[in-house]
Amino acid sequence: MELQTCLKTTLKNKYQKLNKAYADKSLLPPNLGYRDIQNNYPLPNLLQHELRFVDRSDQNLGDTFETEPLSNILKCDCKHNSSKRTVISIGVCGVGKTTTVQTCALAWAEGKGYQNIRLLFPLSFWELDLIKRKVSLIELLQTFYPELKELDSSNLNENNVWFVLDGLDEFRHQLNFSCPTVSDVSEAFKVDILVTNLIRGSLLPNAHVWITTRYSAAIQIPVCHLLKETEVKGFSDRQKEQHFRNIIGHGALANKAMDHVKISRSLGYLCQIPPICTVMANVLKNHVKAVDEFKINRLNLTQIYLKLLESSDSDFIAKLKQLALHRLGENNVIYEAELTQKDISVREASAFSKRNPLVLREEKGLHNTTVFRFNHSTIQDFLAASAKLDNIQASHTVSDQVQSLVDWQMHLRDGNFDILHRFIFGLIKERDVLPPNDPLFDYTKQKILLEIVSYNAIGLFHALREYDSQAFLNEVRFFLKVGFSPVQGITPMQWTFMIQRAKNFEGMREIFELQLGERSDENLLKQLTVILKSRRALLRFCHLTDKSCPFLTAVLSTRESYVRELDLGYNCFTHTGVERLVEGLSDENCRLKKLRLQSCGLSAQSCKHLTKALKEAPKLTELDLSMNEIGNEGAQHLAGGLRSCQCLLETLRLSQCNIEQSGCSYLAAALQKNSEHLKELDLSINKIGDDGANELFRKVDITKLTKLEMYHCGLTMLSCAKIGDALKSEASSLVELNLSSNNLEDAGFALLCDGMYAWCALEKLNVSRCGITSVGCSYMAKVLCSVSQLYSGWLQKSNWQAVELKELDLSMNWLRDQGVKEISIGLKNPCTHLRALNLSHCGLTDACCSELAIGLASSENVVSEIDLSGNELQDRGVKKLCMGIKSTHCKLEKISLKSCGLSSKSVQFLMTALKSNPQHLAELLLMGNNLEDSSIRVLCELTKNHKYTLRTLDISLN
Repeated sequence: MELQTCLKTTLKNKYQKLNKAYADKSLLPPNLGYRDIQNNYPLPNLLQHELRFVDRSDQNLGDTFETEPLSNILKCDCKHNSSKRTVISIGVCGVGKTTTVQTCALAWAEGKGYQNIRLLFPLSFWELDLIKRKVSLIELLQTFYPELKELDSSNLNENNVWFVLDGLDEFRHQLNFSCPTVSDVSEAFKVDILVTNLIRGSLLPNAHVWITTRYSAAIQIPVCHLLKETEVKGFSDRQKEQHFRNIIGHGALANKAMDHVKISRSLGYLCQIPPICTVMANVLKNHVKAVDEFKINRLNLTQIYLKLLESSDSDFIAKLKQLALHRLGENNVIYEAELTQKDISVREASAFSKRNPLVLREEKGLHNTTVFRFNHSTIQDFLAASAKLDNIQASHTVSDQVQSLVDWQMHLRDGNFDILHRFIFGLIKERDVLPPNDPLFDYTKQKILLEIVSYNAIGLFHALREYDSQAFLNEVRFFLKVGFSPVQGITPMQWTFMIQRAKNFEGMREIFELQLGERSDENLLKQLTVILKSRRALLRFCHLTDKSCPFLTAVLSTRESYVRELDLGYNCFTHTGVERLVEGLSDENCRLKKLRLQSCGLSAQSCKHLTKALKEAPKLTELDLSMNEIGNEGAQHLAGGLRSCQCLLETLRLSQCNIEQSGCSYLAAALQKNSEHLKELDLSINKIGDDGANELFRKVDITKLTKLEMYHCGLTMLSCAKIGDALKSEASSLVELNLSSNNLEDAGFALLCDGMYAWCALEKLNVSRCGITSVGCSYMAKVLCSVSQLYSGWLQKSNWQAVELKELDLSMNWLRDQGVKEISIGLKNPCTHLRALNLSHCGLTDACCSELAIGLASSENVVSEIDLSGNELQDRGVKKLCMGIKSTHCKLEKISLKSCGLSSKSVQFLMTALKSNPQHLAELLLMGNNLEDSSIRVLCELTKNHKYTLRTLDISLN
């Protein structure tokens, strides 16, 4: 007990002093994460560059890792009758292995933990290197702990004695497990032999051994001696954020600084290492500004390290650069002799380390020896890269020499110079050494693509992105657009891997949505980096206000943003918020293509601001302002942007915007000057009337549109002539037309059908609730029975005929049975393409069902969806319909018979039809009919039978 008390006092004094030496608490990490790896680490891979174990930005993985309590590391039962008695903790440089040792030792010394341990001897390998002579284990321990004068073999042979050997990678001797056996603690040997015998159990077989090391040195210890393996993982995401707050203090600025890190997956992973996290936090503390709100001025790794050193003594940094290059590949312990070689005195280095502890650290050890360390190995890599590039620039052959380094990097499979080359490419950019079109970069891209699945390509990819954060993205877009490689000699398969790598590096995702319980401004403001990496941000019904607009502006104006579609529908913005949003839309970095602001409470003043976006956002191709009370004044403001030659809108939706004839006139005049790119126009539910519509049709060539929606616009027959003329045009691109809820009547419908009959390029027509009767059906029958002029009769029927009507909605018109009989004839046309027919609420009875059944049973029929809801068909009608449905020629996949006055008899007819033709009908809608529960259950059972395609039923059990 006296010996234990003495040892605890010694350790307490040592490690409390060490903690006080770090007066700046930001240099001390919080609790670290650990992971039990259970003998599973692949030994050959341990020789790779250790940051490959940390930076997984090339993989489609999450950033979280499971941990176990630190106390578990020193809780294990040693199997003293076997050779397994050593616990090993591996981890990258700076991840916290030494801090872990010191934390455990101090906790034991202060009586705060690990009280099952009798004696604990922390020893560092770099200090063991200082002992050159042969010593016994007793002498070795008393060299480190001279206070333990009573130490002897009886003390050490007791249970629960721990030897903690820190930093095997810093030991200058290779452990040799074929060395002589040592069993006597009083017998003198070289230090490496004593350590080896401790590990294999020849010396003090009851003792426990805990070793920490970087990955590469772990292979020195045979697995047969390892009792437990753990991996020190560093900061979790929560700890990174807490560390930033500890250093920066200001909550909003700390969050903003973290966003700068999260924008790059690679920086996010590297921030897992406490010293790198500390460097980033300190640099970004001075980089981010409160006045910029959410704006991101991204820094890459090279820029962060440049800012770290920008205020340092340039003369001393020049010497340190040469030292870093000289020591490249060695461990991180710098002795006085090495300093002297580079004309650096201990005094000079000590003074610098006090001023710049994030660059260089001073450490005292055994025999009062002073050594220095770069705060992290990446600091050494950065300084070495700077020195290397200095030498290359002096030779005036930068491109050729860096190209040689690229070849060298691809040849070295362990990737030990990945970070060095990453900094070289970054410094080339910062020093403006080479232009972007230098052959070096195309050569590098080709090398990456040729070996895209290898780790070497990943390291080189990091390097290239340090020069250009958007590297390969233009080439990827080119490949996706045209289908062949923009780089010579690269196959589509290699591009497939490249696309996946690029997505992983960027952390790209397809869709971002706020969860139901988290829809608010406050929760949105926490998601900047996630939204930046999403192609589609779907934020409708999210209770957003003007408070979100500066945030969204930052998203849109950030060069690294991948948002191409932003849906803000059904939120509440004032014109002030829209003005802020337009700042982002007008930014040169904005690449947004689709913006939706339906029902956001926008006013005419909001449109005044949006005019600027239409003029200055050339990437914007879709704008949806539906259900906003912008009125004629708003339409006038929008017209100012639409007429600009910079406006390239392809889709404009202004449905239900309180626009009248005068507002339509403004839009017509603007589009007359600039409608070349417009493909879709929606002016529905506005009081435009025939005068407004006809002015639009006179000034705007609607044949160039692919989709026109003008339902509920107060149109009559007077508007149909111009539309019919457009449909006749051989140059017409119009494939979708919605004129529903207008009073067109049979005369107006006749004009439309006349246009379709002449050319029939239309694929979708909606004339629901237009006052059409059976007379109008005779005009449509003529269309359905015709052969399009795009179809030559002598050709074989083929799928390329996508010029004929595919979807027809005649619902809520008083067609009656006679009208449907007329249309049914067209279903037998061998050239028909009609796949969806809506005849709901058309005053139909069973009298028309026989003709419909004949049409559906025709071998030429291709209708897959029909809606007959709201008609008094009754059971007789369904019985007739089923005569067609049971035909194997019938291709119906969906039939709606809601509220048709049916009883359970209809279910029997449908069952019989399905048994004859089970492979097509997948969806059956019968809601609103008087069906018995037993009949419904029979249908439900049918959906479970794999013999039938039927899977969806819309019915209700009583």
